[in-house]
Amino acid sequence: MPTPTALRLMAERGIITCECEGCNNLAEQAHHCLYGRSKRYPDLNADENFQIVCHVCHFETGAANSWENRHYFWGVQCERFGYQHMVDWHNNLRLKVKEKGYA
Repeated sequence: MPTPTALRLMAERGIITCECEGCNNLAEQAHHCLYGRSKRYPDLNADENFQIVCHVCHFETGAANSWENRHYFWGVQCERFGYQHMVDWHNNLRLKVKEKGYA
């Protein structure tokens, strides 16, 4: 059963078949893709950072955590939200160390 956050994002993104955004299996979870989850940084719980993934990609293979997936998902989010929006979101994050190569 998908998590509440995953269900909300699927509805907003029009993902009718509930496919994993990584491998097209049945999606179940929202993954903090570009930046990992942190209680110190609630800004990371933004829709810009969430990828809908299956249990296998999220926990078993680790595919959701790969650099290739993050780079791919940055492109997906740029198409979804617009490149400038994503750059602004990235630049406004209050992190000490930011991932290089996104913006």
